[in-house]
Amino acid sequence: MYFTSASSRLLLYDSSTWDFKKSYGCYDGILRDISWSDDSKYMLQVNSKGLVEILTAADHDVRSLQHVPLKDSWSACFHRDGHRSVAIGTRSGNVLIWDTKIKNITKTFPTPAHPSPVSHVSYNLKNTHLAASMLNGDTVIYSVISNIPLLTMKLNLSKSISSMKFHQESRSLIGLAVDEGHVILRDVSTNKDKAVFENIHAAPVSDIAFSLINKDVMFSTGYDKNTHIYDIRLQNVVSTVKTQYTLTTLAVNHENNVAIGTKNGLVLIYDLRDLYNPFKVLKSNEEEISKVAFQPLRKKQLSADISLREDMDHLSPLKMTSPVRTRTSDMFLFTDSPPKILESPNQMGDVKADSFLVMMGLDKSHNDLDDNVNRTVDNERKSDKLEVRFRQLDTEKNMSKVSTPLTNRTGDNLVFPSPLIMNGVADENIKIDIKQTTNQIDMKSMDELKDFVKLSLSDVADDNRNYFLHIMMALTKQKLYLEKQLTNMNEQMKTLVQNQNTLVEMNRRLTLEVDQLKSRQHFF
Repeated sequence: MYFTSASSRLLLYDSSTWDFKKSYGCYDGILRDISWSDDSKYMLQVNSKGLVEILTAADHDVRSLQHVPLKDSWSACFHRDGHRSVAIGTRSGNVLIWDTKIKNITKTFPTPAHPSPVSHVSYNLKNTHLAASMLNGDTVIYSVISNIPLLTMKLNLSKSISSMKFHQESRSLIGLAVDEGHVILRDVSTNKDKAVFENIHAAPVSDIAFSLINKDVMFSTGYDKNTHIYDIRLQNVVSTVKTQYTLTTLAVNHENNVAIGTKNGLVLIYDLRDLYNPFKVLKSNEEEISKVAFQPLRKKQLSADISLREDMDHLSPLKMTSPVRTRTSDMFLFTDSPPKILESPNQMGDVKADSFLVMMGLDKSHNDLDDNVNRTVDNERKSDKLEVRFRQLDTEKNMSKVSTPLTNRTGDNLVFPSPLIMNGVADENIKIDIKQTTNQIDMKSMDELKDFVKLSLSDVADDNRNYFLHIMMALTKQKLYLEKQLTNMNEQMKTLVQNQNTLVEMNRRLTLEVDQLKSRQHFF
């Protein structure tokens, strides 16, 4: 596992021994952000010029795999379930999703009414929502499925967000840090604050992070040289780490380690079980540390040794000897294993995503390697069951032939007299040839039947998918129509209330005038 620190260059360390492994950098200026994909395969780097770059760290060698051709980028993050989708925030206030496989933009969210540079982006737990914090203090929550902004959060305590992250295990809890020294936890489903730590830091809060071991633990660092550890459930500070350095960023891993970056180029590594002194100090750069990150644990592995070789031009088929199946949706992972050749030629190519499927966020090609392999294994099991069933049918037919003198096939009972007669006995060779020919025909028919069944199953699956998409489209249209109707009804209700108030006021005035007229008439 690796540990990375970002400053003017990206530095790579071995997190078990803390030995320096590799340095990478080809741009001037301080790197703006660095993060790992949740499948622990690739890194996402945003440099000072706003260019987004995808890197790999195979065999202690940092290499660039792909550049996102957007010069206006300001922030970026990986999808929670892999590395194919990358959310990018731009300087002009736009938020979009980049597909690393097809190398193109697949989704662009609507721009807010008052756009501002997007400083932070973060996916929630289930990848259903995307949060984008802007320099004007607003945080917009977008729906990844319906591609619309659901909520715009405004903070009463500040208009400058220094850090923003969704919680690791809660899909609606988001953490916000501001330059005024406050740390805020808000529930986006209700748009209400769950916890507010006001003036917890005496200087701007530089970064926040959630524990990967305990969901109720949160960390924050600030320019006041302090690191606070919070209990979210009890809503209090349980511990404080005081240092002599101005702190700029922090990261935590699954081994109770906390890495804290400083403004003078040091990285302090603490053990949560002993917070008095750091057990390791890394002298990274002379400039400030803009970001630190631990490589996450790999959730699942298909083989004991996975090779990360991304050079597609020099990939030799002679070295592919492992029977492990690879996936077509993985853009970067190339192992020493050949892809299994399927029987149907239509299954060899990549399945192009339907436009509505992409719009609704239901594109199955975005699933990770594990989902594709599981789906392939399920298909193989289904085909194996069909083959077992066909073998059973063959066995039943053979048993019926043995027990019954006459079979259903006419070729077994059809006998042609041989033109050669030896001692009054006909030659049986022709009968044997006819039986063999009939058996071959039956085997060919059986193979054709198998192919027909497989094609039928594939057609049924496609029909079900299309039917589901039509239903989703109809429901979405109906939802939008009902929302529009509801808005119109609300406006009509407001108009009716205003008219009713006007009529009441007119009635009151008329009553007053009538009373005045009656009093005058009585007077005269």
